[in-house]
Amino acid sequence: MATPPVLVLGNVNPELILGKLGDWPEIDSESIVPNSNLRAGGAAGNTALAMAGLNVEHRLIAAVGNDANASWLKGEFQPGTSTWCVVPDNTSLSVTVVLDAGPVFMTTKGHLTSVTIDTMLDAIPPATSRSSFALVTGTNLMPNITAGMAQLLTMLSTMGWTTALDHGRPTEGWNEDTISVYRAWLRATDIVVLLEDDLCAITYESNIEKAEKSLADELADHQILIVLRGRTHVDAFHQGKMVTAKCDPVEPADEVAAIDDIGFGDVFNAGFLNSFIAGEGLQVAIQSGLTVASIAISTSPRRYGIFVD
Repeated sequence: MATPPVLVLGNVNPELILGKLGDWPEIDSESIVPNSNLRAGGAAGNTALAMAGLNVEHRLIAAVGNDANASWLKGEFQPGTSTWCVVPDNTSLSVTVVLDAGPVFMTTKGHLTSVTIDTMLDAIPPATSRSSFALVTGTNLMPNITAGMAQLLTMLSTMGWTTALDHGRPTEGWNEDTISVYRAWLRATDIVVLLEDDLCAITYESNIEKAEKSLADELADHQILIVLRGRTHVDAFHQGKMVTAKCDPVEPADEVAAIDDIGFGDVFNAGFLNSFIAGEGLQVAIQSGLTVASIAISTSPRRYGIFVD
């Protein structure tokens, strides 16, 4: 199997999305929700599916359990673009309940908590060019991968990959320890993708502009910081310069978007990398990421824009 220009490494799991509910139900009550969606997902899974929809050459490196759910999950991805590490455990399941105030995410223990860093490292091929990118995403749900993150980032760089990190919020939250560890990873990463709330947390700044400036001032010349500010605004920083992309939500339907906006940032990553690898420049690339993600969350089944037949 030839090595493609993009690797996607991280969590892949079934996602059950339920909603929409006004408030969290009372104990012992039963609620009827208007919509449900069972699909292949996880951060790395969402990105890989979007890349397949955009016809981007890529390799997904991910783990699954050894149960029936694993067989179904693998079948949702292109076999020629996927490398699966089978873990002797059940396949983890994520459940999202969409409330008026926002989504609540719950993930079961299973293959995501069992997969080891050595298993992932053994599956990584060497890069074939200087424009080869490796996205590490959704690893906040994979404690053994988190524990070996420094080793993973170092190996990817040593093997010629330009690294991009979208780790996600730690399950234990941001505290002095998790911030310290995360900021050490940032120094070993070429491209960093953060939600604005997480950026404020790791910089101890309540103002987003001050938080952006604080972290951007620490970047090395080769590093890029990307900040997702909701679903319609992205800022990016490189070599002391800032570029911004904005777009309006794509029709149809606030209702559809509200139900199916899970994984917006994951799809953004696919659209961004597709454009950036093509040499279209940072500003165009973040605009492309926004456009692709906006279309995806506003369509069911998901579409990824004009790139889809």
